[in-house]
Amino acid sequence: ARDKLNMALRMPMSDDQRKFVKNKLSELADKWLFTRTVYPDDPLCGTYQVKPGDILSNIGGRYKVPFESLMMVNNINNPRSLQAGQNIKVINGPFTVKVYRKTFTMDLYLQNTYVRSFIVGLGLPGKETPTGIWRVKADGKMERPIWYDEIENKTYFPEDPDYPLGSRWIALEGLEGEAKDREGFAIHGTKEPQQLGTQGSRGCIRLENGNAILVYNLLFPIESLVEVTD
Repeated sequence: ARDKLNMALRMPMSDDQRKFVKNKLSELADKWLFTRTVYPDDPLCGTYQVKPGDILSNIGGRYKVPFESLMMVNNINNPRSLQAGQNIKVINGPFTVKVYRKTFTMDLYLQNTYVRSFIVGLGLPGKETPTGIWRVKADGKMERPIWYDEIENKTYFPEDPDYPLGSRWIALEGLEGEAKDREGFAIHGTKEPQQLGTQGSRGCIRLENGNAILVYNLLFPIESLVEVTD
């Protein structure tokens, strides 16, 4: 069902039909992806037997997914609690996202299979989020980093009540199109969820804080691409 619905997304259809198909695919992802269940012969998910000396981050790296994603689908609370011989679910990454400026939506994919959508906030008029292809920057993923605002000449700390970056920061680097060779842009959370679905940022892609954590747990540095289109 997943593969047939995903193939249908490539065909011409009305907006209502596309919304219906995406909703069904999201419901299916809650079963095949975001649980410990592994379906036979699924090319997107499988089972891995932990070997002596394995650590979760290295396992995730082999499959191009962050270790946090493996913790999530296996209900692992402590990444150091792996035991040799243990079978865990693995995900064959990478995840990618596509951002549509006109509709303020972000579509999440595992390889080429649709997973779910999010409402995003984008750049203000005159500071629009550049279109093109980006990738997650190496060492660019951070939890609530200290941030210096050059315009306001102010340093924000995570404990500040007006801290603007929300729950997570995913730095991007541009590869193609308007994005090429550009840096300083990111996917991050927000302290202003009321601005999601609008042009309110200085060019970054804003997510609701819970969704920012989910996307952070799925995107892998260098391998995960972010396409921004009109």
